[in-house]
Formats: sequence, structure tokens, C-alpha cells
Amino acid sequence: MSSQPEPTAKPRLYSGEFHLSLDEKKRLTIPARWRTGLLEELFVIKSPKRGCLSAMPQEVLQAIGEKAASLAHTVADHQAFKDQFFASAVICPVDGQGRMVLADDLCRFAGIKVKSEVVLAGSADKFDIWNPETWQRQQQASVQNYEKILGSLGL
Repeated sequence: MSSQPEPTAKPRLYSGEFHLSLDEKKRLTIPARWRTGLLEELFVIKSPKRGCLSAMPQEVLQAIGEKAASLAHTVADHQAFKDQFFASAVICPVDGQGRMVLADDLCRFAGIKVKSEVVLAGSADKFDIWNPETWQRQQQASVQNYEKILGSLGL
């Protein structure tokens, strides 16, 4: 009897831009199309250079930690990165209605306020959570680079 390999799950692709509100309990509803398959929790990290939050499933968080090994100059540098990266990743459970709660310090960092607009922007294997004004500035600052690369791709 030959054993067939189990079909592998297709990686989730986060694409698109969504303008949502953070409710009074600091809950954010993840768009339905991003919730396909089983999604019980996300890991959220602060992105200091961009001023946003990045949310990702566990396998993406682990892959980033592993990729850091190839970027670090020494084993000690890699360990120092992992110590900070994994310690700073906040586990955000996703409830049955597709909502996640953002911790106070995450909201403060990203400039996100209760009952205000939030932008969710797809970023392939993760998505970013932005204050709308910061997102707009980011878009304006990166448009020339985006158009240059897009043109190089023939699009």
C-alpha cells in the first residue's frame, strides 16, 4: 500500500487595503477573505522604522526568525535579534467572529485610538495595521520607488 503525501495548505495571501474602525474594546475585525481556513491567533510586532504594526500567523513569525540567521554576522547577533523579536511578539487570539484585540501599548505605538479609523494593508504573508495619516505619508513617500519597480516588471 503506497502512502500519498498529505495535501499541503495553500499559504494565506494578504492583499488589499481595508479601512475599518477599532471598537471601544480595542477589537479589530479581520476582513473575511483574510480569514479563510483556520485562524485562531496572530502574532503582532511593532515596526519601528515604519510606525505600524505587523500581524502574521505563527509560521511566518518563525520563518522571519530563521531568516534572520542568514542576515546576522555572528551567532551572537542572531541570538540577540531572536531574543528581542520573539519577546516583543504579542499573541492576539482571533475570536469566532474574526476579531482580534490590540493591546494598549500596540495602539499607543501605532497612534491608533479607540473608535477611530484603522488601515489594514496586505503585505503578502502578513498584514500591516496603520494609523490612516501614517499610512498616507508612507504611501506618498514610497510611490516613486513602487512605480519604478512596477515599470521594471513590465506592469
